[in-house]
Formats: sequence, C-alpha cells, structure tokens
Amino acid sequence: MRNGLVSLMFLFLYACNKDNNGSLIENRINQLENIFQVRAIIPPSNHKGFFFQDISYGANDRNTLDILLPNENAVDGLVIFFHGGAFVVGDKNQLFNEYFQSTISAVLEENIAIVSANYTFLQTEGSQGVISALNDGADVISFITQHLSILKVPQNKIVLAGASAGAGISFWNGFREVSNNQIQGIMTLEAQSTYDLYEWENVFNGFFIDEMRESYPELNQIFISFYGGNPSEEQRQLLDYRSQMDPEDPPFYVYNQAGKELITSDGEIDFDVLYHSFLHGDYLRNKAIEVGLDFSGAYQELPEEFIIRMLQ
Repeated sequence: MRNGLVSLMFLFLYACNKDNNGSLIENRINQLENIFQVRAIIPPSNHKGFFFQDISYGANDRNTLDILLPNENAVDGLVIFFHGGAFVVGDKNQLFNEYFQSTISAVLEENIAIVSANYTFLQTEGSQGVISALNDGADVISFITQHLSILKVPQNKIVLAGASAGAGISFWNGFREVSNNQIQGIMTLEAQSTYDLYEWENVFNGFFIDEMRESYPELNQIFISFYGGNPSEEQRQLLDYRSQMDPEDPPFYVYNQAGKELITSDGEIDFDVLYHSFLHGDYLRNKAIEVGLDFSGAYQELPEEFIIRMLQ
C-alpha cells in the first residue's frame, strides 16, 4: 500500500511539472531512500513534499528523525525541530499537530526543508541525565550537516528550533562553538533560560532550589533525574548555555507565555510557571543585551517569519 501511495505521489508531481524536473526529483528520492534506508511517503497533515520517516541517526531506540522536503530538486535552507515534554515524554510527530501547521506551511512555501528529531529521555536505560538528550541534539546536527550535499541544502543554512525541552536542546547546541558553525538562528517557544538550575534563583524572586527540594519531594526527584545525581560545579557550567552566549552566536527567538507566580493557591509548585515563565525569556534577553547578540520574539515577528529571515 505504501509503495502505491508513493507512486501516486510521484505521478502527481510529474503532472505538475512543466519541464524535466520530475525525473530529477525521482532520481533524488531514489538516492535518498538508498542512503537513509527508508521509503519516501506522503507527508502528514496534507503538507506538500516528500517525507522520510524514522531515519536512524544513532544507536539508541530514540535516535530517529523525520525529514520533510519541499517539492523541489534543491532547497534554500533547513530547520531542525526538537519536541517538548520535559525530557520524559513527547515525540517528533508533535511538529505535525495543529499548533505548528501555519509555521510548517509557511516554511515549506519558502522552499525550506524540515527535520523533526527524537532524543533520549531521562528515564531511558543508560541515560546520564539531560546531557544525553543534549548530546543527541548535537548528533542530529552532525548527521544533517554530513548529508547537506545529498539533501541539496546550502552550507550555513540551518535554523535550530524547539519547544520547552526542545528549546533547551536548541539553545545548548546553538550557543556552543562545537555545534553551531552551520547554524544561522535559534527559534524557541516556552524555553528555559539555562540548565544550571541554581541560576533559576536569579530568575525567580525568593526561589532557593535546595530549600524547595526539601519542601517538595517531587521537585527533588526531578532535580536528581535531570542531572543523573547531584551535579558537580563542572557539570553545572557545562549545562549553563546562557553563560556561553556571545556576540558571534546565532540570533535567537524566544516566546514564553507562562506567568511568574511559582506557588499555587493550594501551596503546590506550578511547574508550567517554573519551566515556561516569561521571566526565563527576560533572563535570556538580558544576557543577549549584555553581550550584544541579536534576538527576537512574538512582539517583533511570527516564528516562521524569524526562520525565513534567518535563512534568506
């Protein structure tokens, strides 16, 4: 059935082409299928293009990614998206739900390819805490940059994007010289300002993490799982991507909607606020102003407008 759908898709594309571009696309698709060891299928959510699902970029079960290519023989850029879910839930197919439809359509219309990647969860066997997911993000970037030529994507035409946990993966890799040499921009939604959680004491007034861990066992459990134990100073520095920000880094987009009241009327922690407060965005913007790095957000432009602008 899948092969039949692919054939119908090719026939449709060829009928829409007024020149010999259809055969070029067919050759390209065949080549990509051989390299990635997956078949091209019709994209989800009625998007136009060619969709390659569950491509392996590493040895672990969740080291898989999807690629959605526009209906052209070559593309003008590429955006890599990392899903949210607090590093414990979520999947790369979240990109294709209703929330992101307008963004995907606008990006594809500008002949920009889309990658959506899974990564290691905190509870995955062998996980070393959040660093495992962050390193998976680096592996995704490396995998894609190694295949830019076959994907027919120009050099230095990549934007990192993510929501919540995926935003952190994007920031951590986007602000590090070892992984950002091809990156032109970082687009984030509901981001955290740093993964040195002790720095959050500078984000929230009256927040002292060790005291909160004693008062709220759930927070302590999250803390230990996040770091894979109690973090060393060296580990905290490694995870503090905010401190790695400098004027040579890619410009970023951040949009957080949650408020600033950490404790609910029932005396419980509001984890949506803890993870997604607009105060995290402010803390990132303040650092960008300090070092002279450009940034943007919802009051300046839509996420898709930022992505397209970065890849022009």
